Order: sequence, then C-alpha cells, then structure tokens
Amino acid sequence: MITYWATTRGTYLNNQVSNLFKKIYIKLNFNLHNKTSNILAIDIVGSRVKQELFKIILLELEILILDITELDINVSDMEVLNKKILIDLINKSLLNFRQIFKLSNVSISVARLRSLVSYRRIASEHNLLLKNLLIYLVFGSSGDTTQTYLFPNNKVPVQHVEILLDNLIIQLADLIFYCLINSDSSILVLFRFLKTNKICRNTYVSARSIATFKNNLTWSNYLSYYFQRPRIIYNNRYRVWIFSTKGLHCQYIYAHRENDLEILSNFHIVIIVLLELQDFVLPKIQTIFLLIGKVLIYLVRYCITNSLKIVLKSIAIVTRNK
Repeated sequence: MITYWATTRGTYLNNQVSNLFKKIYIKLNFNLHNKTSNILAIDIVGSRVKQELFKIILLELEILILDITELDINVSDMEVLNKKILIDLINKSLLNFRQIFKLSNVSISVARLRSLVSYRRIASEHNLLLKNLLIYLVFGSSGDTTQTYLFPNNKVPVQHVEILLDNLIIQLADLIFYCLINSDSSILVLFRFLKTNKICRNTYVSARSIATFKNNLTWSNYLSYYFQRPRIIYNNRYRVWIFSTKGLHCQYIYAHRENDLEILSNFHIVIIVLLELQDFVLPKIQTIFLLIGKVLIYLVRYCITNSLKIVLKSIAIVTRNK
C-alpha cells in the first residue's frame, strides 16, 4: 500500500517529518560503501567519517527547517532564497565538519570553492536538490506548485520524499569532501592531514594513491558535468543517490527539466545537438549495415552453393569417365 505525504501543515506533517528523520538516522548504521561505478569523493574515507558527516548535514537541515518555520517564510520566499539557503547549508556543514575533525590546516578559499565542477553542478540543480524537498518538509505536498515530478492531485509518495532527503545528504557530503580534497593545499599536505586525522581508508596508504584517486575523481566529475549532465537534462531525468542496506546506490527519476535547458552553456548545447544527430543518424546507419550484411550473406551463400554444384558435377563427370 502506498503512503502519501501530508498535503498541508499540521500535526500529521510534523509526525511524518519526525519519522522520516528517525528513519534516515537508522540508515546511517547500514553499509555506507559506494556500490556503483560512479566515483564519490567520500569513497576515500571510512564509514565512521561518512556517518559523522551525514549526521552533521542532517542536524543542520533540522535547524534550517526550524528557522524557516520560526521566520514564517512562505513558498514564494523559498523560491527566491533557495540557492542562498543551499549555499549556507553547505558552508555551515563544511565548517562544523572541519571543527569536529580539526581540519583547520586545510584552507578552502571562496573562489576555489565556486570554481569546482561539483559545486557548479549542485548550484545549478539547487531547485531539484533542495527546494522541492524543503517545501514538502515545511509546507506539505500542496505547497509544491512547480509540477516538477508530476504527481497527480498532490499525492506525493512518502518514499519519494525519502529519496530526495537521501539524495540531499549524500550529495552534500560528497561535495563537502570534494572541497577538502581539492583545497589549495598540496598533495603532500592533503596526505598528511588525511592520515594524521585517521579519516582515510586503509587502501589509500601513500601520497601516490591519494593523488591517483583525486585525478580520477576530477576526471569523473568533468565527464559527468560536461557530457552526462546535458543528456540527463535532455531526457528529463534526475540522478539521485539513496541509502540501502547493501550500500550507497544511485538511480534516475523523472523530473520536468525543460527550464534547465536555458541555463546550459554553448558546449552543453553542442552535446545535445550531437545527441540529436546520433538519434537520427545511428538508426539509418544500422539499417544500411544490416542491409549490406544481408547482401553479403546472400552473395557468400550463392558463391558457396554454386561452387559446391560445380565440384559435385566435376566429381560426377570424373566418376563416369572411369
């Protein structure tokens, strides 16, 4: 039986929010290893550090919800302030994480932070990442008038809100550690602080292994931002990360993203045009190759059949002459 999210503010919505956060805290005791082929920045740290970082983000989100309720911010204000709220949530979570693990020796400038690919991607997807989730948690499903996910009559499944919350926590945690890995410090300083604070997994035992991980992570993020992201937007999809008993997984859900096409760069538009050409040209090429293959098979069979006939006739003639 499908359970739907509360439509308006009230005791029922408060209980659902409370139960949802309790469920997420329980999930943090599950396997937190990445079970996908996609590289995450938090893959370099152990489960204890991941768990602590997830808890920090959850706590900051709870405080944010209380502040929004206390300040009596409406849905219109949320739409205007959403990006600023997201950036503030990231900065506070990052600050608390650095204070808890005493990471003051690793500096991150604002300019450096904004130049990171992961930061730009999350900033460009702030509505999908945070706005809809906050509206569900604070105002109920009736507050969402964007029709981003096209649920009929405000019947938003509880599981959908849970997926959005999972996704926010994992993506913010990944961004925070991506910021730490791509700080202004050298690889040697990064290696020392990871080992000194005992937050690095045992598989990364040298500066070289950490440098390799950093390079692979950077390359993966560039591929995701410049090549995969246009395809996902063009297909009206949104990739979300979720907790499961077996580890961290990602999946794609439908999302109305036509407006995101307007903010894509010229390079992204070129990628979309190439996708269009691919969709148009590839079927034709496949048809041509299939036709050529059939012709070649027919010619080969024809040659083999005629050759066999000639050989059999020759054998028959030789036999008669003997």
